[in-house]
Amino acid sequence: MSIENREGINSETYTVYAAGGLFTQHDLATNVLIKKSVWKQSNGKYELVLPQSKELRELDRPDIAAYIRNVDLIQVVKTDMFLARFDGLELDAGTVIEFMLAKFLGKATVILRCDSRRLGGESLDEPYNLMVKNWPRTVEIHYDSLINYVGSFAQKWETQGSEETYHSTVEAEYQTVMKGINEVAEKIVEGLDAVQAKKSPYPDEFQELAYKITMYSPGSGFDQLISESELEELIHRFRSAGSL
Repeated sequence: MSIENREGINSETYTVYAAGGLFTQHDLATNVLIKKSVWKQSNGKYELVLPQSKELRELDRPDIAAYIRNVDLIQVVKTDMFLARFDGLELDAGTVIEFMLAKFLGKATVILRCDSRRLGGESLDEPYNLMVKNWPRTVEIHYDSLINYVGSFAQKWETQGSEETYHSTVEAEYQTVMKGINEVAEKIVEGLDAVQAKKSPYPDEFQELAYKITMYSPGSGFDQLISESELEELIHRFRSAGSL
């Protein structure tokens, strides 16, 4: 569904931790553009939480490594849903750790791969390691970025019908890139809608327990980041929203 076809405003908002690359300008910019497009296309139903805007605020701390890890992991705990960007020939180790925490909590999760490499493979670890496959309450989405870019650029260039100049080329490239951003965001929204209907893999009596136990497993002061009453309030909110 296109952006224009999504009208009205949702009364409910679900927070979604967006795990993935944040070490290049490409990663940082793309994350923000996708976040904005997901928000717009879902009419505010899905709010992506970007670790790049959360973890890098107190870099002069003596415990910086534990601090960054804990800030990221507590956001995984606090958000309703989880989005894993599984790009690259080798998956980002930090993203995999965050994915596993989300799975141990039983969170509704969307896996997104936009990397064209290995999308057509047939081996056990295609397009990514088999150990991150087949987890419950999870939807996988694959978007072939390169193929879609080439096709969209050719179509855009043909539609423009103008003489090839630097300006016309850049404009066609920009429009193609933004079309790709919106298509990826559209797929994310569809994936989140689909996975939202999936129930927790845990029996009712274990759903809250999974959160309470997880507060202690990371160590390094992680359990101090949220009080017992705040955790109870969080669990109540998740249960009311259907995201526990």
